[in-house]
Amino acid sequence: MKLLKYIVFVVLFSVNFLNAQQFNFKTTSLSVLQKNRNGDWGKWTTPKPTNIIVKLDYEKNKIVIYSSEIQHYRIVEYLPKETSKTDEINSYLCKNIESIPVKISFIVRKDLKNKTQLYVYNEDFIFCYDIVEMIE
Repeated sequence: MKLLKYIVFVVLFSVNFLNAQQFNFKTTSLSVLQKNRNGDWGKWTTPKPTNIIVKLDYEKNKIVIYSSEIQHYRIVEYLPKETSKTDEINSYLCKNIESIPVKISFIVRKDLKNKTQLYVYNEDFIFCYDIVEMIE
């Protein structure tokens, strides 16, 4: 009977652990794309080295970018995964702390040795971070 209780406990704990996934990333560079005065997109800035922590938390439905001004995003919709020969894209429709809609995408560039990037799409600008997953 003790063995059965132990097995049930391990199974339930494992299921809860798998459902409560959190991923931690570290940024290595940042490029920005902005709209100009006419509302047209300009050019990407030269990538600047960065060292910022990013957390993707499925249990709490949030993404946090710990830049000098911490960026909090609440995930309101999980978009379908997109896969092509060159990219694998996981996107989320979010709202920032001011309830402004933002799209966030984690993109794996298969054709660039699985380089991973994080895009934060705002109405007037886009952040592109090169990221690496932090394994605990």
